[in-house]
Amino acid sequence: MSFPPEQNERLEPAVPEDARELVTLTKACVARMRSQGIDQWDEFYPDQSVIARDIAEETLRVVRLGGRIIACLTLDEQMDPLWKDLAWSSSSGKICAIHRVMVHPDHQALGLAGRLMAQAEAMARSLGFQAVRLDCFTLNPGALRLYEKLGYRRTGVALMRKGEFAGFEKLL
Repeated sequence: MSFPPEQNERLEPAVPEDARELVTLTKACVARMRSQGIDQWDEFYPDQSVIARDIAEETLRVVRLGGRIIACLTLDEQMDPLWKDLAWSSSSGKICAIHRVMVHPDHQALGLAGRLMAQAEAMARSLGFQAVRLDCFTLNPGALRLYEKLGYRRTGVALMRKGEFAGFEKLL
């Protein structure tokens, strides 16, 4: 199924009733990554408790198509403690982070993730943030290309549970 770029791809807040469908989306994304030899996520992360926390904190945003969730991301101010030694800019302004960007496998490779990132950046800008930070598994070439294409600057590598993750930052 293709996803027309102009069709209702607006990020909207997730609600508690979305939790089950978001777990299903996560499992589909994990299965796709594993089929590509990318061992980034698993049954431990991101799990139902992470999704529930993001919904409760009102930081999880979703995109629906035909009433179904086809993509999501989290925008918050949570900086992973493992990022502390990365070469972030010295911006003293408000900083936010993007986590857990997911696009259902049936809708991948259509530019949706880039358009969602642009929406998240616009949202961050409107909330007064001066920069966005994120991390990306170094063995996920598609995601690495996406962030570089979107103008994110690599800030170093952090060793996490699944291996090395590249830090990225974009000044807004």
